[in-house]
Amino acid sequence: MIPLKQKYLHIPDKQHGDCWRTCLASILECDIDTFPYHNGDISWPDEYDEMMKILESLGYFYGTMPIGYVTQGMLDCPDTDGYSIAIGQSNRGLSHAVVWKNGIANDPHPDNTGLVEITRFEVLTKIK
Repeated sequence: MIPLKQKYLHIPDKQHGDCWRTCLASILECDIDTFPYHNGDISWPDEYDEMMKILESLGYFYGTMPIGYVTQGMLDCPDTDGYSIAIGQSNRGLSHAVVWKNGIANDPHPDNTGLVEITRFEVLTKIK
């Protein structure tokens, strides 16, 4: 895992943040621009599909787990050295993503305040 910081911060009515793509790049140890930045110029379903195709081209399957369904061992993530992504609420009142490994391993936001609540985890698994 390479700790990276976001290129784009959320600015209401102006700019979307890019914490999620930053977490993906951190875990996969690749350039952040491996994953495109969209500032609301395409729909979320189209952006998600594009990201999934890129992850697949890198040899990874992406999965999400609501917090209530995570059990012991589900976040071991052997294909990514134990790193996953935690998604939840930041103290800025926004949805935010951080790199997780038994706690926050990297907060891509420059204020490093992490999450006040986790709602789900996202994991990457190598395609066999």
